[in-house]
Amino acid sequence: MAVLNPIGDFSKMRNFKVTFEYDGSNFCGWQTQAQGERTVQGELIAVLFKIFKTPTKVIASGRTDSGVHARGQVISFKADTRMKPLEIKRALNSLLPPDIAVHEVKEVDDDFHAQYSVKEKTYRYTVLNRRTRSVFLKGHTFFYPQPLDVTAMRRAAKSLVGRHDFKSFQAYDPLRAERQTVRTIKKLVIAKKENLIYMDVTADGFLYKMVRNIAGTLIAIGAGQLPSEEMPKILKSKDRKKAHNTAPAQGLTLMKVKY
Repeated sequence: MAVLNPIGDFSKMRNFKVTFEYDGSNFCGWQTQAQGERTVQGELIAVLFKIFKTPTKVIASGRTDSGVHARGQVISFKADTRMKPLEIKRALNSLLPPDIAVHEVKEVDDDFHAQYSVKEKTYRYTVLNRRTRSVFLKGHTFFYPQPLDVTAMRRAAKSLVGRHDFKSFQAYDPLRAERQTVRTIKKLVIAKKENLIYMDVTADGFLYKMVRNIAGTLIAIGAGQLPSEEMPKILKSKDRKKAHNTAPAQGLTLMKVKY
């Protein structure tokens, strides 16, 4: 007869979901780089090794580029541990650098996958629209000193809501060149609060630099460089050259991931 371990049988790997935030200013994006640059994934893997004393595979809801921030990024990982979720959370926050903070750690079903289980994500692009720059907001907003017509931007944004081929807003990446480019934007809300303009985009998935390319085109429309009536034509063209410049990374934040 088998003898049970008196402290329990923990041979089965447990699956954990972690929700956290980070300031992307000093990271070369999410994904670990071969050259050893500082990345969010790299920091997490290093800390998890300290906690569990073994390499841990970390899966994210999606990658963010260099300089992009997150308020509600999600990862999942499996570990053979007796630690409670709250203990893991405390250990992570005690060891992670100041520009990463964990909000929640939950034990989830074995089939939960931070990337493949995603139903929708919300990104926010923030523009500081006033004559003078801000010392305090410079790393988290795109400073645009010229007036922007928010009404025209909203009018143009309406044509992007729904299921479309967003190839016109996909940045070139040889590793993703054959990727299917149809996505569903569920909501695109543009709000202005004093000198800040927020563009919140919720979709079932995003192409490479899709939100930044949409933001850049909407800013061009707000600045009068393009008429709002051009947006449906840009979308229909499936031609990246028809859309406007990519908005800078520091204005973009991953706000929420829904499962």
